[in-house]
Amino acid sequence: MLRNYLSIAIRNIRQSQLYAFINIFSLAIGLAACMVIYLFIKDERSFDSFHHKKETLYRLDEIQNFTGTNLQKVALSMPGMGPSMVADYPEVLNFTRFWSHGKKLFKKDEKQILVEQVFAVDSTFLDLFDFPLLAGDPSTALDEPQSILLSEETALKFFPSVEKAIGNMITIVDEEFKISGIIKEVPENSHLQFDALISITTFTRRDPEFNARWGSNFLNTYLLLQPATDIKALEAKFPEFLLRHTTNKDINKYYTLFLQPLEEVHLASMDIEHDYNNYRKFNGKYLDVFFIIGMFILLIAGVNFMNLTTARASHRWKEIGVRKSIGAKKLQLFSQFIFESVLLAVIALAVAFLFDLVCIPLLNNLIGRQLALTTLFDHPAQPMLLLGITLGLGILTGIYPSLYMTSFTLARILKGGSKGEGKSIFRSSLVVVQFGLALAMIVSTFIVLQQLYFMKNKDIGFSTDQIMLVDMNKEVNDKFETLKNELLANSNIVGVTAAGQRLGNNFHQWGFKVKADTGIVEITPSNVNVDYDYLKVYGIKLKEGRGFSKEHASDNGKAFIINESFAKELALKETVGASAGHSWYHNDSLGTIIGVAEDFNFNSLHYKINTLSMVVHPEWGYDEMSIKVNGQNVEASIGVVKNIWDKNITSYPFTYTFLDSHFANLYRSDEQMSAVVSIMAGLAILISCMGLFGLAAITTEKKTKEIGIRKVLGATETQITVLLSRNFTWLIAISFIVVSPITYWLLHAWLENFAYRININPLTFLLGGVLALTIALLTISYHTLRSARANPVKALRYE
Repeated sequence: MLRNYLSIAIRNIRQSQLYAFINIFSLAIGLAACMVIYLFIKDERSFDSFHHKKETLYRLDEIQNFTGTNLQKVALSMPGMGPSMVADYPEVLNFTRFWSHGKKLFKKDEKQILVEQVFAVDSTFLDLFDFPLLAGDPSTALDEPQSILLSEETALKFFPSVEKAIGNMITIVDEEFKISGIIKEVPENSHLQFDALISITTFTRRDPEFNARWGSNFLNTYLLLQPATDIKALEAKFPEFLLRHTTNKDINKYYTLFLQPLEEVHLASMDIEHDYNNYRKFNGKYLDVFFIIGMFILLIAGVNFMNLTTARASHRWKEIGVRKSIGAKKLQLFSQFIFESVLLAVIALAVAFLFDLVCIPLLNNLIGRQLALTTLFDHPAQPMLLLGITLGLGILTGIYPSLYMTSFTLARILKGGSKGEGKSIFRSSLVVVQFGLALAMIVSTFIVLQQLYFMKNKDIGFSTDQIMLVDMNKEVNDKFETLKNELLANSNIVGVTAAGQRLGNNFHQWGFKVKADTGIVEITPSNVNVDYDYLKVYGIKLKEGRGFSKEHASDNGKAFIINESFAKELALKETVGASAGHSWYHNDSLGTIIGVAEDFNFNSLHYKINTLSMVVHPEWGYDEMSIKVNGQNVEASIGVVKNIWDKNITSYPFTYTFLDSHFANLYRSDEQMSAVVSIMAGLAILISCMGLFGLAAITTEKKTKEIGIRKVLGATETQITVLLSRNFTWLIAISFIVVSPITYWLLHAWLENFAYRININPLTFLLGGVLALTIALLTISYHTLRSARANPVKALRYE
């Protein structure tokens, strides 16, 4: 019986090659898209899943509510919080801290290399997190001061093998450290990434009060809790905890502590600022969007199958009639059609694998991932599930056409008549659903691209073009003026400045006070230490007052430029000239606010502009030099900077990046969503149009005699074309009316994620509707025009 079903199915595929191709190809695209989306979602959800204690590991975060500063969640915590929580609460079994030390210059003999990601951690780090060692004892590797763990990659830069590295000494900024372990390369799906880990006891031995230090947030704290701990009940104890360990009775007005499950750190931290150690942080809400898109694509492909199979049913009347007349039962006919449907689905799955083999490497380059089709076979359940979904899809999409075809009346069919159906409301509804989904994706693509274009092109209040960022150490700071003068003497260099922090990040926040008519006003703005030419190089405009100048001796540490938001918060009669200073300045030795800068987005556009104070403090040291180069000759400009650097700096290698690249990374998650939505919208339109092409062919074929009679009676080609297109036009118009409100609501919710966003223009929906209609009419135009121009004599001889 199965062999008979197979031979009949192959015969039908050969006889209806166009419709078989459309069914297989459209279903293959749908399955291929769904597999890619599954791989993407799986990759994002796999973050930190390899840690055995992941279900009881939490990151300690804060909600900060300082006067004059936007309410904000931060991923930072105070050094004393971890040790104190273990001591105070039996629910907290252990803790570890993760403290960034940035880039450090490592030396071994004559070799020196700048290591990018250096952190200090507690000896418990390897107890809480599963980062295996290739060499060394994980239980003691971080116990002793001046001990360090290197990643395998870092170790092999200095030593010929991992074994040779263990027990050796390595120098970091004139300090020697003993290599006590080599860490296996950190997995790509870890939110914590590092090249070297220093024992935190190195610093606690120098500062015995470190573990009890409060008031300053500069590291991440992770807690291991008892299984089944009531998180809400534990968090309810934190206000009393802060009161007990700090001297500030109003501490709970400014800080609220909360616990974030480790499994949520990667995907649920988009609203958390000062989140510096969260590799490839991604908006988890986008995964739900991608899942829905995958379902849409598969639904559109399934609709194609049902529509085309049902529409082609009239070509199988006689086959069904003959088979019924010789004794075929309805169940046998039903099984035959279901078998054909499943066969096409399985063929489509094979084609989908071929599509993904070709397309996934291209997609990886586009979205910066390492997706691999082979991961579908990591666990036996996954390919079985995929095959089950494919078979289920074949059965589900084949049920209605099978029931429809087996319900034909035998006597009427054998007399040469049809089933006697009128217009198919069900089939028309499927077309509405299909094009409604495609339309929603077209409009969504327009809105997403508009928002990203808005963010890229919004005037953020300063220039990011051709700004080279160069790391600085103590020697570079000491020779900064020499470097600056030599650089500016070259025509390829437009400007040089420096700062303690990079634009596009959260600036550090600390206390600030201003003398007002009512007395001293205390506030906590963002702060940044800058060079005198900072505003000039970045093109930051002053609203009132003056910029920093070496001609004013007091500008070194005693002069402040604040932004408009800060000025509005202070609400002084005369802002410029007001006495002000950092919280540690004595009230009798305050400096002066010399200028108010126009607001500029020093952070990502996901966040509102915060209050900001800028000050010149060269003795504090700068972290980064900003060099504005000639945009017409960038390569030559880089060469100029390197030559001057190499001539003057001996203790630190020349490394650089460009500011516009940094800002591109800020919106990487949104760019990836844009890319995926755009690709899937294109696929949705392609699949819909393939289905529409097939339906148009069937419709015009059914109306062959009608068209011939109308032409004989004088109907023009235009009238025939309108007649054949009218029904499809109405269906697309209905889909536009049904889908537009739902799409608007979903897009409006997505835009709420941005502090600065576009307004949805109703014309965008109209444009999407017109585009969908145009594509649909172009798709069916081949059949409608061919039928309209056909010789009516041939049409009347049809059949």
